[in-house]
Amino acid sequence: MPNSTIEREIRVQRRIVRALRREIFGVDKTNRSRYIRDFHSELRSYLRVCTREEVIERALRSDIVYFGDYHPLDASQTLALELLAALTGAGAQVVLALEVLYEHQQETLDRWMKGTISEKEFLKAIDYDSEWGFNWESFRRLFDAARDPFVPIFGLDSPPRDQLRFIRRRDRMIARRIETIRGFFPAHIVFVVVGESHLATGHLPAQVRRLAGPDVRETTIVQNIDELAWRLLREGHTDAGAVEVAEGRFCVFTASPIVKYQAYLQTLERWSEGSDCDITTPAFVELVEGVFFFLLGAERPEVTLGEDWREPVRSAYPEVLCGSTYQALLTDLRTRSVTQSGALAAHENLRDTGITYVPVVNAVFSVRYDPACAAVEAARFVLYALRDEIGRFGRVRRRLDDRFYAFVIEEALCRVGARLVDPALDFGGSAPLLSLIDGRCALRTVAGRLPGLTPAETRETVELLRYHRRRESSAKREMRPTPMLRRIHRFGIRKRLWIVKALGSRLGDALYRGFHEGTVPLAELRALFHERFEEPGAAQRAYLELVRLVRIEQD
Repeated sequence: MPNSTIEREIRVQRRIVRALRREIFGVDKTNRSRYIRDFHSELRSYLRVCTREEVIERALRSDIVYFGDYHPLDASQTLALELLAALTGAGAQVVLALEVLYEHQQETLDRWMKGTISEKEFLKAIDYDSEWGFNWESFRRLFDAARDPFVPIFGLDSPPRDQLRFIRRRDRMIARRIETIRGFFPAHIVFVVVGESHLATGHLPAQVRRLAGPDVRETTIVQNIDELAWRLLREGHTDAGAVEVAEGRFCVFTASPIVKYQAYLQTLERWSEGSDCDITTPAFVELVEGVFFFLLGAERPEVTLGEDWREPVRSAYPEVLCGSTYQALLTDLRTRSVTQSGALAAHENLRDTGITYVPVVNAVFSVRYDPACAAVEAARFVLYALRDEIGRFGRVRRRLDDRFYAFVIEEALCRVGARLVDPALDFGGSAPLLSLIDGRCALRTVAGRLPGLTPAETRETVELLRYHRRRESSAKREMRPTPMLRRIHRFGIRKRLWIVKALGSRLGDALYRGFHEGTVPLAELRALFHERFEEPGAAQRAYLELVRLVRIEQD
């Protein structure tokens, strides 16, 4: 991977992270404290890349496993659950010890775990929203996991937790609590889930060693450290699941720095403005700025907003409309005179990804926020802005086949744009149609159906995707229109979208690899983001040229 490519990606990510941190630490000053700086100073380098399995193997040989929880990030609690399941699944006896609860709340916890009080009564009794406040739906999973198979569960913390000057005293109190638990459960692994900053070697672990003695066996697991993530990217370890930082100390990767800080900022906004606050707009704008910066640097285009009306693109950033149901957003679309096919396409995207950008009305519609899907839609806005196709004045009229391939290339570029800004984004399951076909275009067993399609429609869509892939592999400059190709181009919106997304995601991944390998230069990507495909046949020719350029093969 060319160094300039890596450094450009890191520069974009750092730029977004700096903006997020300015917003966060303008509110939360704790990051400047010596305590927090001590934690980060130990995590600037690593010994080796390793697997999660190696982390678990080490944890199984431990008396205490310290898990550094990043409280605002749901993926952090998901990893804690996975590690807990791995430990118990390997036959280890485990005690779960949580910072989320105070030691004096143990009786209330025991009553709820036994079912003698309701969840609502439990949350009220511990004053969850005021004392902790992070997403209960995510943290509740830890308590649920302790029910079956049964895992003893204890609260660890001591007040006050909202004043950093008392945090070292809290470490001493938590250490005593851990030693008490170990005294009652000497044959168990104590799985300690606390905020990550407690886990500098001189913080909580040192207090426990002072009480337990130097022979206590410990494993420390933290997550998603910015500098380690960027160092791995520089060294070509883009798929690294974990690294060993020091003997018995690991960093596991579940989210990118951008996603991590977005989660932090969104939590702060919910706390200050309430649960109905708009968390999507600022995150979306940051992603848009990131894609623009990667492609153009500081330059920004003008866009046409009326017959004789052009404005800088920042004044045309889309309105973000959030709703709790698809129907409410679709009703809004219809009031904006969006065509029936356009509204249906938006509905399908909303159902599939939870967010969609609709260029004809220059608006983003969202029913749920997913970082990867939001990044794709941010790249879509950038693409339409660079092509000057925002709103009704910029629309290009294309024939059916050109429209189909223009959409495929659009889908590919949106995926590339999202990954250029944040290569760690998880696009898992974003093109499930491809999973039904192997590398030789042979049909795998089609069981069930794709969302929105019947089993028969699913089989038909898969067959037509196979046909298209065979045709494109043997085509040269153009594909002769055949009844089967015309059928694909004239498909109903639902089935056509499945094929567009399958071809687009495959091409997008190949373009991203080509960019990293140096076979697809930045100038080529930039030109594709600007290309309007107005000439008849231009979109199909461009698609076939790109397939050949990045050597998408049928194996």
